[in-house]
Amino acid sequence: MSAEKTDWLKHPLVNIVLGFILTGVLGTSITQHFMDQREQEKLRAQLAIDRKEAVQQFSKLNEERKVRADIMLKALRSSAENDEVKKAKQEYENAYVEWSVERPGTLLLFRDLLAPENYRLVESAFKENLVAKIFDPIRHCLTVALDQSKDKAVVTKTLDACGIDELLERSSTCSQALAAVVSDLAETSSEWGSKQDTEERQKSARDSIAKHCQ
Repeated sequence: MSAEKTDWLKHPLVNIVLGFILTGVLGTSITQHFMDQREQEKLRAQLAIDRKEAVQQFSKLNEERKVRADIMLKALRSSAENDEVKKAKQEYENAYVEWSVERPGTLLLFRDLLAPENYRLVESAFKENLVAKIFDPIRHCLTVALDQSKDKAVVTKTLDACGIDELLERSSTCSQALAAVVSDLAETSSEWGSKQDTEERQKSARDSIAKHCQ
């Protein structure tokens, strides 16, 4: 390029104009970067709040059902009057109804929080392990024992045969394990988690479910 053609580049106004353009472009880029960063921080904070609320609701419902089952068990084992046993049974039924009504909504919250494959893992563990292997047997055991409540010896035999104490303990440990799994997996529901991190969390979740919910 000839000197005549490049002379205009040496004009003071050129430097000012170029500086203005570059400053504008860089300034906009930097501003957008920090705006995106703040938006991600807001999303992370909201996710943490949603995760906490969903897990708390899930844990509360499960624990309420377990506590009412435990109270009913104590009434069946004691020399309590029939009215006390009936009251314990009614409170257990109330907890069961509330659990049944709120359960779909809680699972919907989990579905919103989790990636599809993680939600399927949690949903399967909830239905096939916590419900089918723990909650349903507890309910069946207590119902059978209630029908035999006039004969304490038979009641005791029935409760021991179904392993009610172990079932109630497992209901708490499994529920807590699933709550922890949801909380952990929810952090991988967005682009923030790497593939390796996601796979490690999924393996940890499956191991925890196998240990606490089988």
